[in-house]
Amino acid sequence: MWGAGTAVRGEAILAELGSLPVHVRADCIHVLETVVRVTPRTWTRRRGVRLQWITLRDGDDDDAVVTQVDFGELGKHVDWDGPRSARSFAGALREKLGTNRCAALVYGNAVDSRTWGWVLPLLLGRLPRLDTAVMVEVEHRTGARSTFSFPIRYRRFLVRRLRFEEDVYAILRCARNR
Repeated sequence: MWGAGTAVRGEAILAELGSLPVHVRADCIHVLETVVRVTPRTWTRRRGVRLQWITLRDGDDDDAVVTQVDFGELGKHVDWDGPRSARSFAGALREKLGTNRCAALVYGNAVDSRTWGWVLPLLLGRLPRLDTAVMVEVEHRTGARSTFSFPIRYRRFLVRRLRFEEDVYAILRCARNR
């Protein structure tokens, strides 16, 4: 089904999803399917993986709401000058959850090189480094919180395109059937 390295990453995603209660897992899978569908369309070399919010509202089972991140809103919780980790997004994610049943923050793992880190590479005549993974921080109303990482690569045709290294749809289908 997958290659050796890919199988390990796929199994890690399945294990993380499998550890969640059934209704929380269904919401997380819905969010992750939205990420896989939307992220390649919004990626650009200059901006990398776009920072986006994905929320699931109460009573709205069909559609996930995707919005661009407002840096002013995120800046209340994140110190852009200091080192960042998954914990630095926790306050913003909890605030975005609000009255929604599930909220997720989508970003690329090279987000540092697209904030203050972009100045030095440009002075040296280089472009900011490319993202190598799509990161997804998910928080559910129940208090369950998970982090997912989907490795990506870039195909060069006439235009460089973002592609996931593994068949993420197959992994999510497998998780849904468990």
